[in-house]
Amino acid sequence: MLSIALTGGIGSGKTAVSDIFYQLGKEQGLKLLDADQIARSLLQGSLNNSPSQALIQVRDLFGPDIFHSGVLDRAQLRALVFNSPKQKKKLENILHPLVYQTIFQQLDSYRQQPDIKMVISAIPLLFETISVTGLQQFDRILVVDVPEAIQIQRSIDRDKSSRELIQQIINSQTDRTSRLDQADDIIDNSGDLEYLKSQVKKLYHFYRTILTKE
Repeated sequence: MLSIALTGGIGSGKTAVSDIFYQLGKEQGLKLLDADQIARSLLQGSLNNSPSQALIQVRDLFGPDIFHSGVLDRAQLRALVFNSPKQKKKLENILHPLVYQTIFQQLDSYRQQPDIKMVISAIPLLFETISVTGLQQFDRILVVDVPEAIQIQRSIDRDKSSRELIQQIINSQTDRTSRLDQADDIIDNSGDLEYLKSQVKKLYHFYRTILTKE
């Protein structure tokens, strides 16, 4: 099995790349893991009925007022951390270890299933949050790359956020040069969708070639 970590800065097009990979490989043993989806799932459920470890830690850290009938008010939590880097960091310190624990457990499970040939784990903040030991779970690091000006404009168009906020997010992430230096593979997403598809298809076939040599 080939394990690939997919990452990139805000607005780079990680979701689009994951979707194209999935369409190419879903009938050939390809699976996707999404760190953002896992983080959301960790906060589902209720404090009143077998609560997850993440829910308990969020309650202990931020208090019970952001829960209603035991269910987390996500909008209230977002508002709490939105303009507070300190609070945001506290939330990330809860979620990131649990997200990686889930990803690594799933990878271990997939490795025991011969029909699963390739797993792409989409992790937006890979370099900001993972340990060296954690990186060893992945055979390849794939970075989706665009110039900063495109990051900003696409993020504004998608999220309707201000240019200043997007710039703050970019500044808080690993810089572009460092991401590229740590990549095994790079996809340039500065062009149109057809250009992106052609690059993903080429890289997918390269990954398939690696599998045949194992």
